[in-house]
Amino acid sequence: MVEQEGYLEFIESFNHIHKYLKKYTDSDDNVSFSDLLYKAKAHPMIHLYLDELHLFRKLRNIIVHQTDDFEQLIATPSDEVVERIKFIEQQLVDPSTVGVFKAEVIKFNATDSIEDVLKLSGEKEILKLPIYENNKFIGLVTSRAIAKWLQKHIQNNTIELSGTVKDLLDFEKKSQYEFIASSMTVYEAWHLFQASPKKLDALLLTESGRQEDVIEAVITYDDLLKYIYTHDQYVFN
Repeated sequence: MVEQEGYLEFIESFNHIHKYLKKYTDSDDNVSFSDLLYKAKAHPMIHLYLDELHLFRKLRNIIVHQTDDFEQLIATPSDEVVERIKFIEQQLVDPSTVGVFKAEVIKFNATDSIEDVLKLSGEKEILKLPIYENNKFIGLVTSRAIAKWLQKHIQNNTIELSGTVKDLLDFEKKSQYEFIASSMTVYEAWHLFQASPKKLDALLLTESGRQEDVIEAVITYDDLLKYIYTHDQYVFN
């Protein structure tokens, strides 16, 4: 029967989450689910889903203490609840990583002309520009620096687009970025933006998280919000 299937799926997912929490917190079987949540509250996804996990805990306690006669169940999880706990289980046990953002990254050489860079960034709608010199990453230019450079070079309502892209770095108020590895989860990346004491402009994705590696994505806070909203609208409800 349908109610029994939902009941069993809910308990199965709950048990998988319980097992994950015990492993993550290095706890034994004597630690309650509630205490496991408290110990794991710094985990980005546990922090995000904490209220829901406590509700699932209460529902699970009601379910397992009622009769085994499925014809007389006092409480049964709705289809929505079953799908929700299965989704959270998947996010914890097998979460999406920032590898989903991998794409062609247009890089600029320090000697590239400002005119060419502005033209290309405008055509491609690039707001964060990785700058290289002698094949080494030397900085990230943002639209903020470009705006400052343009303001300084306005004369008689015209702008002389002379100079190289490296000159733009002089107008960058120390752009804030961090290099991250492709193994980082989407929610861990989102937590980096939220928890950073400095306002991050972007996360620069490389395979190992080292600056020396090839940049495979320039991830902004808006990119993460769009992804999370698309895949988990509960976060914003």
